[in-house]
Amino acid sequence: MNTIFVTGAEGFLGTHLTQHLRERGYEVVAGVRNRARKLAYERHFGKALVCDVADAINVARVIASVRPDGIVHLAGTSHAHEASAEPLTAYQSIVTAWANVLDGVRRAHFRTRVVMASTCEVYGNAGDNGHPLHEETPLEPLSTFASLKVAAESIAHTYYRDYHLDVTIARPFHYIGPGQSDRFFFGAVAKELAEWDAGAHGNELQLPDLSCRRDMLHVRDVAEAYERLLQEGIPNQAYNICGGQACSVREIVQMMVQASGRQVTLADLPVDSDQQIPVLCGDNSKLQGQLGWRPSRSVDQAARELLSSYEKQPSTANR
Repeated sequence: MNTIFVTGAEGFLGTHLTQHLRERGYEVVAGVRNRARKLAYERHFGKALVCDVADAINVARVIASVRPDGIVHLAGTSHAHEASAEPLTAYQSIVTAWANVLDGVRRAHFRTRVVMASTCEVYGNAGDNGHPLHEETPLEPLSTFASLKVAAESIAHTYYRDYHLDVTIARPFHYIGPGQSDRFFFGAVAKELAEWDAGAHGNELQLPDLSCRRDMLHVRDVAEAYERLLQEGIPNQAYNICGGQACSVREIVQMMVQASGRQVTLADLPVDSDQQIPVLCGDNSKLQGQLGWRPSRSVDQAARELLSSYEKQPSTANR
């Protein structure tokens, strides 16, 4: 497997994944949303093509021109609140996009191995008893975003069954690390701590969801897991990408506070949401047992590197 095409390559995980794959000797072609992003990407990272995943013709042409040995499809709406606010746009960027990518492979290069990025949120509250979620756990999506990912997974199964495509589904749990956008919760916290002005803020930082527990990984471990799935993932199977343990949001934020050296007290900000998931903890025994992957970096390392990326170069976090 030599040439890999990555959609959503300019995003947080996409940037780390393309870097990791190039370091491992692959030829990587990045798919980005528009020409402006293509020019920006190529100034820093390498070859890119415009690939609007909601445009079937564009996707098919790109896949036909690249003829990749493997595809990692990361592009699409990644914020649950955005999907709830604009469900049609989210449908096009998630469900339609999965169909477009898979149909492009079917038409242009059907032997391509494809890894599609789903989400741990498809499990919903199935793990609220604290037990780790495994791939056979019944899916209980609570949000528009998670429901659309479930629909997209169904499309992937259809393309495997009816067209014999080599498609594998990744269900990543949460991850952080250097360069995470401040559009995401932990990126926003890192930015706020990096710019902290005690005179203006006092010493109290109010945040929502501090009691929620999340299975958290370093983004570079996630990138390595995607490479394993490209190389050895079993078609028509889903794989959890997770650490197997959950820690509270408060604990993760406190890691960044300690790394910042600032005197900051955390305070709960009340949130009323029927889509809130108290606990998301995964079982990674399938990925570990079948493919030999396991995380090698700590959550503390990820949190410290995230904060450092804002303290040193706050304007470079991936948008």
